[in-house]
Amino acid sequence: MANESLNELLRFHPHPVWDPVPPWLYPALDRAVLRDLAVISLERTRAAAELNNRAIEQAIGVLKKAKLG
Repeated sequence: MANESLNELLRFHPHPVWDPVPPWLYPALDRAVLRDLAVISLERTRAAAELNNRAIEQAIGVLKKAKLG
């Protein structure tokens, strides 16, 4: 599809786990910078997990209130 090639050209990967830092850059970075990037990545992952957990809790609440039949 045209969108897929455009996404690749723009390096746009809307996956929640996708890391925007290219892998070839890691060896050139200072270890403190790598640590900071790791913390940022983990914080983003935690925030996404918290949103998913809230959505799951809300869905469970709706299902529990639903009247069947």
